Amino acid sequence: MATITLHYNPECATCVRQAQRTASLDWLGRVELSTADSPIGAVPRGRIVVVDARDERVFTGIFATRKICLQVPLFFLYGLLLFLPPVRRLAGGDDPGCDGDACEV
Repeated sequence: MATITLHYNPECATCVRQAQRTASLDWLGRVELSTADSPIGAVPRGRIVVVDARDERVFTGIFATRKICLQVPLFFLYGLLLFLPPVRRLAGGDDPGCDGDACEV
């Protein structure tokens, strides 16, 4: 059963490729892929939105990446590293995104 839903833009070739790669590595079936509009609207090209199925919290940017990594076994250690602020800043670039309800979306 999926614990998170990954919303991505189906018109972005890179997004589609990354989503398919994530699905192929998710042998535990924890990530559900969706091209439908996310709870915060249409997903722009090059961006992702993750919704936690347990509490409906919405994550964007590097926080969405961290949520995905913590669900996919092969990416788990990278997900743990993303809890460290210096690593998160480096990986998140100029647009760190929103961490659940930590910012207004």
